Amino acid sequence: MLLNACGSFDARILDLMEERGVSREDLSSGSMSAMDLLGIVDTARERIVELLSSGWPEAEMEQCEKKGVKVIFFSDPEYPQALRSINDPPLLLYSRGRTLPRGEKVAVVGTRKCTSYGSGCASTLASTLAGVGVTVISGGARGIDCAAHRGCLDPGGKTVAVVGTGVDIAYPASHASLYREIMEEGVILGEYPLGTSPRPWNFPRRNRIIAGLSSRCVVVEAPEKSGAITTARCALEAGREVWAVPGRITDRVCRGSNALISDGASPLVDIVAFASLVSGRQMDLFSPETAKSEMSGFSLTPEEREVLRLLADHGDMTVDNIATEGKMSAAAVLRVIGVLSAYGLVFASGPGRWSAAASRG
Repeated sequence: MLLNACGSFDARILDLMEERGVSREDLSSGSMSAMDLLGIVDTARERIVELLSSGWPEAEMEQCEKKGVKVIFFSDPEYPQALRSINDPPLLLYSRGRTLPRGEKVAVVGTRKCTSYGSGCASTLASTLAGVGVTVISGGARGIDCAAHRGCLDPGGKTVAVVGTGVDIAYPASHASLYREIMEEGVILGEYPLGTSPRPWNFPRRNRIIAGLSSRCVVVEAPEKSGAITTARCALEAGREVWAVPGRITDRVCRGSNALISDGASPLVDIVAFASLVSGRQMDLFSPETAKSEMSGFSLTPEEREVLRLLADHGDMTVDNIATEGKMSAAAVLRVIGVLSAYGLVFASGPGRWSAAASRG
C-alpha cells in the first residue's frame, strides 16, 4: 500500500524485493538501507516516511472498511489472473461493489465528445454483449464510456468501471447515480488510494488495467490523440485483440479509430457477429435490431420491427422518410415511434429525427 500510494511503482517491484532480499517489514519500518537496495528515489522515500509517520496505512484500511471497499493485493488469490500477464500490473486494486465477474470480458472505449452514432454503437454493442453473458469494461467517463456502461446495464448485464480516481469518488460528479447502478451488479475498480482526485496523468495510466482485464478491446470513436487510443496500444502490448468501429473519414472524432483499422485492427462491422464470436454462441438468426428487442424482453409487431430495421439500416431519419421507405402513413410511424421510444429502442437524434437503439448517457 505504501509503494502504491507513492504512484511510482507497479508489481514488478515485488520481484526486485525478492531478488535483493528486501522484506515488506523492511519497507514498512522505513528502513533507508532497504530503500537503497531498491534504488528508491528521494521523492518516493520522503513520501513513504511521511505516510508511515502519519499512520496512513491503518487509516486507509479503516476508511476502506467503512466505505465497503475491498483492497485486493497482488499476492491475493482474488487478484485478476489476466492482469498478472501485462508488463506493469498494479500492486493492488481497490474494489467497490460486487466481485469481479468471471467469464469473457470486452473493453468498449472511446471519446467523451462522441456523436449520436458513436453513442448508439457503444450502447447497442454493450447491450448485445450483455445479452450473451459477456462483461463490458470501460472507464466510467462521459460519452462512449457512459453509453457502454448504460447499454450493458439496461438488459441486466454486468459492467466494470476502471477509474482514474479513488473508487470513492464519482467523476464526473454527474455520474454518481451511474456508479451506484454499476456497483449493484458489477464493480468499480481502481489502483489509486481513497480520496484521489481526478488528475490528468492518472487516466492514461489506468487504461492499461482496462486493456489488461479484457480479452478484446473495441474502440468506437476516438481522435488521434486520446485515451481510447492509449488503451488500444496497451491492449496490443498485452497481446489482446483490438477492434474498431469504422467512422466517417471527414469526422475528426473518428480519425484515431479509423487509423487503427488502417494499422491492422479488426473492423467491427457487425455487432451480432462480434457477440457471437466473443461468446461462442450462435446469434445469426437475429438481426442487430431484433437481437436488442429480444434480449430486452419486448415482443414487437411487424410494423415496429420494420421501423426499427429502417432506423438501424439508414441511421437517423425523419418521420416522413420512414413513412416513405416503409410504405406506412405518418400517423402510423408516429405511433410506432412512441412505442419504440418507450422501450428505449429508439431516441430523438435531432429536431424531427430519430435513430435506433442508442443511449445518450
